[in-house]
Amino acid sequence: MSHHVLMNFVDLSTTTGQTPLREFYLAAGAVFDVSTNSPSILAAARESFASLGSPPRSAEVTLRLWMDATVQASPPWPQPYFGGLDHLVYAGFSPHDSLLIDLRRRRIIGRVSRALAADDIYWKTVIFPALMGIVGPTAGVTALHCGCSVRDGKGLLLVGGSGSGKSTLALALAIRGYELLADDWTYFSHHDGRFLAWGLPTTIKLLPDAVKHFPGLRAQEPSVSLNGELAFNVDPVKAFGVRRATYCEPNWMVFLQRQTRTDLSITEIPPPEAAVRLDRNLPPQCPDAVDLRKRTIASLGHCRSWLLRYGGEPSAVAEAVADLIAQA
Repeated sequence: MSHHVLMNFVDLSTTTGQTPLREFYLAAGAVFDVSTNSPSILAAARESFASLGSPPRSAEVTLRLWMDATVQASPPWPQPYFGGLDHLVYAGFSPHDSLLIDLRRRRIIGRVSRALAADDIYWKTVIFPALMGIVGPTAGVTALHCGCSVRDGKGLLLVGGSGSGKSTLALALAIRGYELLADDWTYFSHHDGRFLAWGLPTTIKLLPDAVKHFPGLRAQEPSVSLNGELAFNVDPVKAFGVRRATYCEPNWMVFLQRQTRTDLSITEIPPPEAAVRLDRNLPPQCPDAVDLRKRTIASLGHCRSWLLRYGGEPSAVAEAVADLIAQA
């Protein structure tokens, strides 16, 4: 992180960059105080988080986002860059669009171009999820690599690494009548005396071969995602008419293990094994975030858990999982 970059952010935080628009949101149980000069950024925030009608007594996270109309930038946006120095994290989204995150003070300041400020999909699918993952632990929010489907306010966590089929199964369950909370990352926090799982309204990423399972994708074209992978990135509500949930109480966990055979098997696993599987392959974090993650995993110890080895049609797998949960 260069001295020049830091000085630009110091200048933004003290002398320039008026941000007269201000709203408050509940983001995964944490209160976010957002001020900006861009109505587009606030509109994206309203679609990502729950708006609070009246100002709260205090906020866990403060964001000051200044849209600089003199900056010329346009999509497609490059791969985001993140770098850290002690308690400061720099997030770069283009040569002209960047944020500085102060983890100690839970404060985020940023200068963005008019084009980025207006890109609501990018805010909802890239910037806000990244901020939740970075600053969330300082506000008591843990992000875990799992999807979450909801039935009658109770959450079914779908746990697995990349390529395990979380998004496909979450969508198949949503088509069967479950509510979709998350397909890849789910956020957890204690709020008002309850332990809750939260989601963000991100798009769902499906690999090109998903078109044979979901004919509704035929009207769309796959595109190259930020990690260079060719995939469909779809709004599940618009594309499939499914319902979204904002939060739920986690109640069950299914660990996904794909296999080449088309049959499936479901085996219940004890809480200690579930905890080990849940913690496995999660990214390294600072000590405070690791402690919070351990407490979160411990809070999930009450969930009944199963290992699902499967292949074949997502609809058949979703039916088997739905039957399992209905009898649990």
